[in-house]
Amino acid sequence: MTEKHMTKITLKAIDKITLLFCIWMLCLIAIGRNHVLLPSVHFIIFLTIIAGVLFLVWLTDFMKNASKPENCPSPFCRKVRPKVYTVLTFIRHYYPIPLYAFFFEASCATSRVFFHSWLDPFFINIDKSIFGYLPSIEWAFRYKAFWLNEWLHFSYFSYYLMIVVLPVIFYLKKRKAMDELVFVVSIVFYFCYFVYSWLPVVGARYIPEAMQWTNQKSRGFFTNFMAVIYTYTPHLGGAFPSSHVAIAVVLTFITLKYFQPLGIICAVLTFFLAIATVYCHYHWFVDAVFGILTGGVGYLAAEKIFNKLTVQENEG
Repeated sequence: MTEKHMTKITLKAIDKITLLFCIWMLCLIAIGRNHVLLPSVHFIIFLTIIAGVLFLVWLTDFMKNASKPENCPSPFCRKVRPKVYTVLTFIRHYYPIPLYAFFFEASCATSRVFFHSWLDPFFINIDKSIFGYLPSIEWAFRYKAFWLNEWLHFSYFSYYLMIVVLPVIFYLKKRKAMDELVFVVSIVFYFCYFVYSWLPVVGARYIPEAMQWTNQKSRGFFTNFMAVIYTYTPHLGGAFPSSHVAIAVVLTFITLKYFQPLGIICAVLTFFLAIATVYCHYHWFVDAVFGILTGGVGYLAAEKIFNKLTVQENEG
């Protein structure tokens, strides 16, 4: 095996935007460390992620070449190396997805670098000017049927299922579209996280009673399940625009593109998810509206960027 093969690093479009986002977060933490929660911890983790991504890219390229027949002299080598490469290939496609949770928490931890106070009063006034009341407080009490409450909490929970399961389905059934899905979802996520750095908004949980309601167990499996999630992930910030809605919209569009029947199911869930973000006291109404706009515009923009970068990679 040549030294060239051993040291090669080929960055894909998803690697480039993920590394760029990590560098942005490192700069943000360094600039505003006095207004960041656990700045040293977050800084070290982002450095580790950068190193991990580069190592994963290198290792996958290394194992690709190491798995070639001319580089596998023994039967054991020819049996094991291709399997290792297959596992690495899946990780290579999938790795940004488990990072989203940490990136979200980190964006919340850095959300008050530029504006040191929460901007929720401004968004409260927008909702009141539209409705004359706060939907994120009133809807759950005006329409409080058990089945509706449980269905909307399930719809909100379906966001997590879509993020985790859909990429696996794409990998197994439509592998060529897997990179497209992860790139498009990632670029919209990273845009939302970037906005969170400039607009610190808690959402409806800014109101103490709503904060208590989202942590309070009640009847219904999914209602309780979401209460547990919000009890043990007590983050503040990251509300405008709603990334839940934006990403659900993106996943719906790309699933409709490749798996239409499944995409229709996603569309139904996304419709109710957008309502649930307000009904379940997580977001202001305007957060959900801009989540829809961000998802729609972000999907179209991300598709163009992905196609352009893919052409450049193929030409290179």
